[in-house]
Formats: sequence, structure tokens, C-alpha cells
Amino acid sequence: MKYFYARVSTKEQKLSRQIDIFKKMGADDRTIFQEKQSGKNFSDRTIWNDLVNRWIRPGDTIVVKNFDRLGRNKKEVKQVMIDLAKQQVYIESIDQAYLNDYIKSRLANNEESDSYTEAMKDFFFELMLDMDLLRAEWERKETAKRRDEGIAAAKKRGVKFGRPLDEELREKFIEYYPLTRNKDSENYMSVTSLVKMLGCSRTHFYRLEKWYKENN
Repeated sequence: MKYFYARVSTKEQKLSRQIDIFKKMGADDRTIFQEKQSGKNFSDRTIWNDLVNRWIRPGDTIVVKNFDRLGRNKKEVKQVMIDLAKQQVYIESIDQAYLNDYIKSRLANNEESDSYTEAMKDFFFELMLDMDLLRAEWERKETAKRRDEGIAAAKKRGVKFGRPLDEELREKFIEYYPLTRNKDSENYMSVTSLVKMLGCSRTHFYRLEKWYKENN
């Protein structure tokens, strides 16, 4: 049985792109598990825990668009994959199909009961997985870095943030505004969604946008 797991980090982000891909692969509402929850750790994810604790059986497969949909912490992600492998539950990534093929090729040449677990621990597999998860981790850190640098640069230029609420609003804008720029991004957020999240008017949004472009 194949199950499909879609996750984004915030309530404002959209799951539709992942779900559309899954449905093209033959998934339906019964086999798609959707979650809007931070990737910081697995314990906070109600939907994920329901999937792995109540639904999956030995021989099942969990499909994700990308391994970074499983979480931020590469060490924890690898451990979860290994733990599931011990239960003969397979995780496949659409974006990293070359890793899926690598695992399958190892399994084809090894009939031992724990061959999948051993393949998961294989040096080359871990190296390739590390590279992908590190890339995702780096991108998140770069977003946070640009946000912090933008705030610091604005303050250095003498930009006044005003009341604490206004400063918090600007910090959120700096963090999430880049997500509205690329519709092809997995984490794309529409302007309408961002306006709702910020709780401001569109006029205020465009003032923030102008301020952002002048100071970054």
C-alpha cells in the first residue's frame, strides 16, 4: 500500500502543489495525509504520527515530494527512515528518485531480511541524503540571515520601526515576503495569504514592500 505525506511549515502556505503531484500518481483523499506543521521535530506532528502509528503495515510505502518534507533535522530524518525500514516500511522521494533507485538496486542484490535497513545505513546513501538535507537546511538559514540583515541594515540607515507591534510586523514581512516572489517554489505564498497572515491592509502591504525594496 502506498501512502502520501504532504507538509508545509505554516498555515498560510499551500499544500495544493504537493497534493496535485500525488493525485497524478494515483493517490486519492484516503491515502493522502496533509499537515501544516513546523519541520522542527516529529513529536508535534499529529498527522504524521497518526500515519506511522495507526495506518502503515510492513511492506507499505510512504511517498513524499522531497525528503526535507519529513523534517529539518537531517539526523532525526535519517533515524526515522531507518526505524521505519526496520518495520519494512519504505519512504520514497519524488524529487530524489535517484536515491529510491539506489535503495532498490541494493535490495535486488541482497535477500537478507534486514537488507533495507543496512542499505539505509550505507555510506553512499547517507552521503547523498546528507547533501540534499543540508541544502534545505542551508536555504532556511539563508532566509533567516537575510531577514536579520535586512532589519539590521534598516536600523543602521536610521529607519524607525515605531511601536513594538509595528517592528514585529516588519520582521514578519522580511521573513515571509521572499516566499511571494516565486510561484514555482514549494513554499510559495500568495500576496493575499501574506496580507491575511500579517493582519494588515493591502495598502499597508505595498508600503512595506516599498520600504523592503529600498532597504534591501
